[in-house]
Amino acid sequence: MKKNRLALPALGALASALCIGGAHAQSSTSVTLYGLVDTGIEFLNHAGANGSGSQYRISSGNVTGSRWGLRGREDLGGGLGAVFVLESGFNNDTGTSGQGGRLFGRQAYVGLQGDWGLISLGRQNNTLYDLFVPLDPVRYTSYGLLAQDAQFANRADNVIKYTGNFGDLTVTGMYSAGYDATIANGSEVPGNPRIGQEIGAGTSYTIGRLGMVLAYDQRRGTTAGSQGNIERRYATGLLWSDGPFTATVGYRFLQGTIATPSLRAHLYWIGGSYNFTPAFVVRAGVYRADLRNSPNDAMNYAVAMAYSLSKRTDLYLNASYMDNKGASTLGVVNGGTVAPGVNQTGVVAGVKHIF
Repeated sequence: MKKNRLALPALGALASALCIGGAHAQSSTSVTLYGLVDTGIEFLNHAGANGSGSQYRISSGNVTGSRWGLRGREDLGGGLGAVFVLESGFNNDTGTSGQGGRLFGRQAYVGLQGDWGLISLGRQNNTLYDLFVPLDPVRYTSYGLLAQDAQFANRADNVIKYTGNFGDLTVTGMYSAGYDATIANGSEVPGNPRIGQEIGAGTSYTIGRLGMVLAYDQRRGTTAGSQGNIERRYATGLLWSDGPFTATVGYRFLQGTIATPSLRAHLYWIGGSYNFTPAFVVRAGVYRADLRNSPNDAMNYAVAMAYSLSKRTDLYLNASYMDNKGASTLGVVNGGTVAPGVNQTGVVAGVKHIF
């Protein structure tokens, strides 16, 4: 009995010590589970291979890609922290993984962060993705800027990246030793460091109501024969904000592609948004692709409307029209195509929920 009386206070002290230790660990380390689900009902005309036929479908990721993820930070002292992000994209209309079937296809990185910025290693957004979301009039819906150039929302494998935020100034730079590991020889080929290589750099700066962005992105071919083919993008844009109104204008010059090194193409866009109420916003943009010495140009018009039911749930209605010239095959949806020279209209209505 005496042993039991002595043991109870000892066990209580041990439990208190463990609780104190646990509280200390919790205050210096945090892990967050988060996600987003976006699904709509979509109509596309001229969706057949020969340019005929309409399509009605349930579509995922119309305003922003559906995903779930984990993010965390550990305080290492002196303003230094260890951070990580594991983010998995999925198609909630079918339940399949996005980004080529990767488990954490949106992002998967670890790094160190301090007042001087963040150095991160792993699969990450490219420089264009980091900087241009606010510069797209319809904010990276599946219609709009991404239908003209999907590289603005692309990611790369095997990346080392630096990001620094200094008040109104942001600077970023990245290097990938192989931007797509799902392609044969697309990732870190011994003796051939240029195969699948991607580099990027950019900056943004805000002066009062005016924001400015400048970025560069370069990729090489993913085979020994195409590693000399360089695809370069130079992009810039301006953003003006005044209360409920915003206006954006942007430009991208594409020099060469991995398949066609001699290609030269301009992309221009202009648009804006207006918050009629805190819960209701309308965005609209016009985008024009101009291929030098080619009749295969395209222009598309996009509108995106959203109504917030709460801080986590939105209803939306998006519409777009793609006007293809010559043999252009751009569809209204990011990554979609149509028969050469065929125009297309798309409309999608849906719901987005954040958790």
